[in-house]
Amino acid sequence: MSPLNPLLVIALLVHPWFGVNAAEQCSVPESQKSLVTALLNQMLHSVSPNTAPNPSVLIASNLAGSQDVNAESLLVEQLKQDAVNRVSKDLPFTSGEVALYVLALRSSCEDPTKVSSQGQSVNLVHVLEDKAKQELINIEKYHTPLTTYYQVALDAMALCVEGSKAAGPAGVAIVKAVKDSQLGFPFSVDTGAVAVLALTCLSGMKATTDMAKSEFFLEDTIGVISKSILERQQSDGTIGNIYSTGLAAQALIAAWQYYPPELWSCTKTLAKVLSEIPEGTFSIPISASQVLPFLKGKTYLDVGKSCAPENVPSITVDYTIVNDLLGDSFKFSIQVMVPEGSVLLDVMEKAQETNAKEFSFKTETLPQGVYVTTINGLADSVEDKTYWQFFSGTKPLAQGVGSYKPKDKEHILAIYSKY
Repeated sequence: MSPLNPLLVIALLVHPWFGVNAAEQCSVPESQKSLVTALLNQMLHSVSPNTAPNPSVLIASNLAGSQDVNAESLLVEQLKQDAVNRVSKDLPFTSGEVALYVLALRSSCEDPTKVSSQGQSVNLVHVLEDKAKQELINIEKYHTPLTTYYQVALDAMALCVEGSKAAGPAGVAIVKAVKDSQLGFPFSVDTGAVAVLALTCLSGMKATTDMAKSEFFLEDTIGVISKSILERQQSDGTIGNIYSTGLAAQALIAAWQYYPPELWSCTKTLAKVLSEIPEGTFSIPISASQVLPFLKGKTYLDVGKSCAPENVPSITVDYTIVNDLLGDSFKFSIQVMVPEGSVLLDVMEKAQETNAKEFSFKTETLPQGVYVTTINGLADSVEDKTYWQFFSGTKPLAQGVGSYKPKDKEHILAIYSKY
């Protein structure tokens, strides 16, 4: 029997129900990466001046790291022109469509509050807030959305990504629907997946989280929907059907802490999706757009994360690394400045950029997020039962480096520890 991965041991301390799958890596093998590249290129071939713009294609392209600048530029301009035209002329534009346009433009680091084309400008976030409000009014009156809960979930997710307070009421409407129905509202895997993504995003917004936690059990709802999605698994790793699998996998990656990990084998699902690419299963652009983020280890919640923030105030964080366990002891401290809202990983990258000799580090990407394996050349060790543990002052961090957001003047310590 092989020794336990140290990350698994840490997880067991926090979540007793964590199983073996919590430690498994889920990334495309080097030998099959060409399949993903081919699928991405095939999807982008659908982009042309004579084709209606598809926001999902732009989102997937950016999350998958496409280098096709021409296709991206064309799609961005098409989406801007179409959005301005539909809003200014009051043409049909559902809330879910607006939400996808907002996410798509943000994925290209465009500001959806300032969408301009042919001398006209619209604020798509305000448009989405108004349309989401109409959805909620219809739910209040008739116990059903103006469109569908799938679109309401898209609204909540896009508004949350934009940091809009209107995301809260949309999220609460989803939670109420789940609570009232016991089964997770008019449920499909796609609807459930988008709902999980939206609520997981909301769980990181303090103002809405406090309300939803106290009144409508936000985190419980994420767990309920996640488990409902997992109940739709098939033995080959498919979730629902093959076309809903990519979106479902995104949701399960984003919400990993809300369900027992032994319930899902990410690698089995990944293998199934990869096996379907040569069969042409995802030849239609919309189908490819749903699986490509998963194949790249991304979710819709990663939209815009790589964009340089504009006019965002900076915070100062003190960062210290300490080793008193193995080899030569060391303790190095540095003060770095990062944009407000940055995660701990950003702080570490800034420290490494400033002083690579002392603050270099290495990571692994697991289904649960980024895991730090090495700092200052000192790696974790299964044999020695050691790992890098992070603290805010004297308090251990409950979140990973890819999700914890330090506050101004906070002191973060990385201490080489035993388990």
